[in-house]
Amino acid sequence: MIGAIAARDWLGAFRTPVGWVLLAATQAILGYVLLKVLDAFTGPEPALRTAGLNLELTHNLYGTAAVVLLLVMPLLAARSLGGELRDGTWALLAGAPIPLAGILLGKLTALALLLLPLCLLPLVLGLLLLGAAPVDPGMLLAASFGLWLTGVLFGAVGLFAASLTAQPIAAAVAAYALLVLLSVVNRAQALGAPQLGVLDWIAWSQHLFWFLAGVVRLSDIVYFVGLTACFLALAHRRLENARLD
Repeated sequence: MIGAIAARDWLGAFRTPVGWVLLAATQAILGYVLLKVLDAFTGPEPALRTAGLNLELTHNLYGTAAVVLLLVMPLLAARSLGGELRDGTWALLAGAPIPLAGILLGKLTALALLLLPLCLLPLVLGLLLLGAAPVDPGMLLAASFGLWLTGVLFGAVGLFAASLTAQPIAAAVAAYALLVLLSVVNRAQALGAPQLGVLDWIAWSQHLFWFLAGVVRLSDIVYFVGLTACFLALAHRRLENARLD
């Protein structure tokens, strides 16, 4: 049943222009970023002389892709869950012989599958330089994995926000607020609170950074998996309470 729900949501995204427009827009943006990076290394006065090409590729391509995911994942999650709550189809889905956790896992799986083409786009663009530049495929693969984990986390935050309201727009706004908070929470240390080192650990960008450097650390994987599970559990609790009311 989880697979059926995931397939239903995934196919639904590509039966409408949403999925195709998202892929085309992301490809155009990342293509432009790639050209800017190459221009910095091939111009008459190459900039960034001390920086490696691989680091520039991962930080620019995957950093831009992460921003794109931060913008689109709350919308996709709001469309997946908030749209059903708004249209009244959630009651039919919740009445199916499958646990509520299975429904949420199915929807998160669909979002994770939608992420795959978006996470592979910067990888493909980077691999196009093989033979013409000293590209490190392993570093690009690590960055792709980290980008995918980041996108799944964004999807879980979006599902939790969508469980709070039946209005997809309000759900997307709430998800943006949560993601912005997770993005800037570590700035408290720069404001004179160095003792709050835990805030630096909470920020997702600090963990994605290591993937972009080609380093796959168990602690970063645990962070993304744990926080994703946490938001999914919060969404489950919210929907369970709403069903009991």
